[in-house]
Amino acid sequence: MARERHKGIVGTVKRRLGRALSDYAMTADGDTLLVALSGGKDSLALLHILQTRKKWIPISYQLRPVHVLLGESEDGLRLERLNAQVAALGLRLELIETDIAARLRRDDLPENPCFHCSRWKRRALFDFAEKNGLRKLAFGHHRDDILETALLNLFYGSSFSTMRPRQELLAGRMTIIRPLAYLDEAEVVAYCRQHGLPIDSPPCAHRLANGKRNIVKTLLNDLQKDNAKVKNSLFHALHNVREEYLLGSSPIKYRPQENCSQES
Repeated sequence: MARERHKGIVGTVKRRLGRALSDYAMTADGDTLLVALSGGKDSLALLHILQTRKKWIPISYQLRPVHVLLGESEDGLRLERLNAQVAALGLRLELIETDIAARLRRDDLPENPCFHCSRWKRRALFDFAEKNGLRKLAFGHHRDDILETALLNLFYGSSFSTMRPRQELLAGRMTIIRPLAYLDEAEVVAYCRQHGLPIDSPPCAHRLANGKRNIVKTLLNDLQKDNAKVKNSLFHALHNVREEYLLGSSPIKYRPQENCSQES
């Protein structure tokens, strides 16, 4: 099959997505991918790219776009957008009903509501996938999401870790793939503009404007403005972990106050 040539942002997006799919062996001939749609630009761009590229790639796969309903009035606005975009691609949107909104309104949540919402939605998607015999789930996380997660875990989670472009879970019964892993958010936005896809985020009554992820996003963008190589450097660092130069585990518990008093 002749490869269709694309220029500009469309060509960049398709090349980098194709490279990520190949580098991490994300798809195979005959796959059925559950595409998790939140209603935002990233997952819609992912669905659009995966569907339209089927015309010229040498393998065949099927897409099943799925949306998790939170059980709130805003569900209707998200559904209106999703139904229009999914239908335009000749696909059918499948829905999962939940009571996540009611659970998020509880006052005793120990973490940011976004953390719990994400975890509960993913659990709902896993349950749906298992019931329907689906083993691969495609998420719309891009490179900025991966970098922000690395900094979040470093600053607030006491670990150097992040989301992987391909990640096997549940003893290999489920595989998460992130085909946008090599794309920056700005490139996803440019692709959406090129194809008339919505860029604004659907309304969410539970999102915190000053959440930790927003703090890290601002920090990363500020660093990038000062040095245009920052994101590339951090992304490559995640592939180039030199364990021999990390602290590792130690039988001696580090006690800052005691060490300082000994040096003084």
